[in-house]
Amino acid sequence: MISFIRIEIETLDSYENLKTVVPAELMDSEVIKVLKQYLGEKCDEIQIEYPYYDSDYLSTYYIHYSQKLRSYGKLCCRLHILKDQEYYGYIVLRPTTKGTKIGKTFIKPELLVTEQAYLMLHKFKAHVVGNEMEIKSFPWKSQETDISVCAHTAAWTVIRYFGNKFRDYADATIGELVEHTKNDWGRKTPSLGLTPVQVSDLFKDYNFSPLILQRDREKDKGFLDELIAYIESGIPMIGFLYPIKHAISIIGHGLVNYDLLDDTTVVDTLKDSEINVISHSKLIQDLYVMDDNCFPYRKMPIDLPSEQSDVIYGLAELEYAVVPLYRRMQLAYSEVYERFRVWRKEKVMNWEEFCVCRIYITSANSLKKETMISENMNETLKDVILNMTLPRFVWCIDLAGTANFKEGLTSGRIIVDTTAPTLEEDAWLLRHDGEKIEFIDIEKGDGIGKNEYSVIETEIKPYDVYINNLKEVKPA
Repeated sequence: MISFIRIEIETLDSYENLKTVVPAELMDSEVIKVLKQYLGEKCDEIQIEYPYYDSDYLSTYYIHYSQKLRSYGKLCCRLHILKDQEYYGYIVLRPTTKGTKIGKTFIKPELLVTEQAYLMLHKFKAHVVGNEMEIKSFPWKSQETDISVCAHTAAWTVIRYFGNKFRDYADATIGELVEHTKNDWGRKTPSLGLTPVQVSDLFKDYNFSPLILQRDREKDKGFLDELIAYIESGIPMIGFLYPIKHAISIIGHGLVNYDLLDDTTVVDTLKDSEINVISHSKLIQDLYVMDDNCFPYRKMPIDLPSEQSDVIYGLAELEYAVVPLYRRMQLAYSEVYERFRVWRKEKVMNWEEFCVCRIYITSANSLKKETMISENMNETLKDVILNMTLPRFVWCIDLAGTANFKEGLTSGRIIVDTTAPTLEEDAWLLRHDGEKIEFIDIEKGDGIGKNEYSVIETEIKPYDVYINNLKEVKPA
């Protein structure tokens, strides 16, 4: 029989009551310490479900724990987290070694963030006493050491996210990922960790076309811009930190500091002076990560960490990032940005003299959906975008002057074909300023380089920016 026991959380000491109802093999002092530190008094009730058969733990049990001389159990339990009778998610406790007992976790970020954040989230379900509960979250779990280390765990969070969000990708347990890991030297277990190449190969097995980004210390300025572009695209990635030799998943960013745009000295330092454009990524101070050594939704500073930082590292320690792209995407951010610089220098459009640019990938369906419901987009521009033939995913470059950017408005946009060959100079499909729209009609073309483009002159006033890829989250 499955039992549910309710524990009220009135003070930090209330967590000690879990020891009396959770089986000893699922509980240790580290669990209590973590719950006190991160949940604290943010929740007011925990319901303990026991027993619980967790597919992720069982996937490692049969390939690892069952082979041990010392007996490991199969049964887990779930801690269901509530606040003001609202369901905020659950935490699985598993019968593993001390310090590794916190397993699969889905918690709404509103309970854990301390300030406004922009995160990749998806709806996950939990069945509790016959009721289907919905949790809009990002997956997290702590590592199990020998069988799965930080890179396995980070890859699991990303694949689990995509596997639930898109039908193109398979969901996976942590045990399956361990079995899929390619290792040309040594044993799979105990694992000594994974390299960016191994994680890239793992993503390939799950229908991705991964891109490995490596920081160039001599040309460091564009690394953050590239990371933010993929974050703005709603694509979580695996970051590798050196010299601490740790892997994390990167899932969002913090507040955009609009005040920096009022400081001309700062703007002159941060902007691309050749084209008089500043990337909006330069205005972001923090990234959000899932780290198996911490609890979910930790804030990683762009600058050096301080005693108040959520984590002990910053962007300076990030050496590689593995980005799991859709298999038909060919153009990477760096190639798109270089084309944009050419178009800007050639003044192909009458964009504002100084612009903030925001570059991201989105699906054609989402772009058209947001276009259709836009209340302040020019109707002619709407009609063109809604009726264009587009690939499944496109790059978008949104441009705005300082005043418009602060108001959340776009005054210019370029739509770029993600499937375009890397040597194709004019990979754009649509571009506009405040006076005209240029677009390519693929259906009228008869080959590469022979696509016809049309020009429509019309007044286009600034319209709302596209924000569908990330969800704005505020503390509960």
